[in-house]
Amino acid sequence: MSDELMAELLGGKVTIFAGAGISTESRNVLKFTFYETVAFEMLSQHDLTTSSLSFPELMEQYCRQPNGRIKLLKKIKDRFEHIDSFPELKRSATRFHRELGTFFPMKNIITTNWDTYFEDLCEATPFVSDPDLAFWEAANRRVLKIHGSVSNFGSIVATESDYKECQERLNSGVIGAFLKTILATQTIIFIGYSLSDPDFSAIYDFIKKQMNALHKQAYVVTPFAAECEKFKAAGLIPIQTDGAYFLSQIKAHATAQGIMLDDDIYEAAAILQSHVFAAHCSMHENIKIRDCPQLMFAASYQDGMLHALERAIAMRGTGEYSHRCRIKNVINTYLELQKKKLRRGKYEDVAYIEGYVNGLTYLLMDKNEIKIHHIPLYFMFGIKHDIFDLTDFLTQIKRAPDAHKASYKYALKYLKDLPVSESEEFHHPPWL
Repeated sequence: MSDELMAELLGGKVTIFAGAGISTESRNVLKFTFYETVAFEMLSQHDLTTSSLSFPELMEQYCRQPNGRIKLLKKIKDRFEHIDSFPELKRSATRFHRELGTFFPMKNIITTNWDTYFEDLCEATPFVSDPDLAFWEAANRRVLKIHGSVSNFGSIVATESDYKECQERLNSGVIGAFLKTILATQTIIFIGYSLSDPDFSAIYDFIKKQMNALHKQAYVVTPFAAECEKFKAAGLIPIQTDGAYFLSQIKAHATAQGIMLDDDIYEAAAILQSHVFAAHCSMHENIKIRDCPQLMFAASYQDGMLHALERAIAMRGTGEYSHRCRIKNVINTYLELQKKKLRRGKYEDVAYIEGYVNGLTYLLMDKNEIKIHHIPLYFMFGIKHDIFDLTDFLTQIKRAPDAHKASYKYALKYLKDLPVSESEEFHHPPWL
């Protein structure tokens, strides 16, 4: 892959054009493709010979039976539900989407797929019809679904007549205008298509027709050597590899350059989260806040760390927490806010921010740093060393309960104002 293409990928100047090969129609997901499933059913009814029919022609034939359109839509829905009901199948169908999710430079995706995996795993906002596009700029990541979505049956493009209507919309509608703009300003990488796909043929013809000789160089990712030669002859630059592997190598390069964080951070975050939660539960089981006022600060600290880690894990698909510079900026913002909270004597907020910042800092640590530098699980004002276990925390409390007099006084006032009926498990909500 050229340095120029890599620079455009990392600079957010590339749009992925995704076909069914990176999703449910991969041979790694189910034994038969959707086309084959419909063809087998048609043949069993002795209606026709399907071998020479294109995908839209076959779907058109299928819809000619009584209630054919409804049966087709149900067949599509059942296929997706079947895949989603088996975690192994869904993992296979979404390998590409999970890789793409953490790649934060990728903001625009175009697809002919009906599934909702880009929405579910890449946090992409779907744009299906012309009215949707009024909110294009409001989305952080978009997926333009030119053949509709299973979440909106009326939008699905499958038959010959559907394809003709879709082509007319692309030529004259708002979605077509948006597509032309993307094609004129972004480098396109096709992934998940075969040159024999009617989807690809129609789309690529549309591109060449609309942009003439002015459209930017397009690329195609395919694992098949024979397809590479065909695509090259058609004017695209082929990259022979698997789509998910292609993305993983781009991210590895970005990680080596210090632009991205490795996807391993999310697994590491989940492990630390479980340790912090265990410490949180153990502390509340063994200590009561009425006996130990400093508990509110240790609990706030742990809540802050839990919330930072939980949010990072939950937002994996946005790529937000794979962005090294962004996390550093967020940490600096919180540290400035912590100073203000300390001056105002909001000690539970100071402790909470300490935990939140430590959670974010943990994401920035590589495997070697994690082995050497452990994150403290407990917190107490006035103690100069880190506290990693409950025994040490209890020791410090007994040795110097008022090591930080201002915060201790603050905690005593909190207890005095706490109704007897109030829960004794202190919790800091995820806001300041």
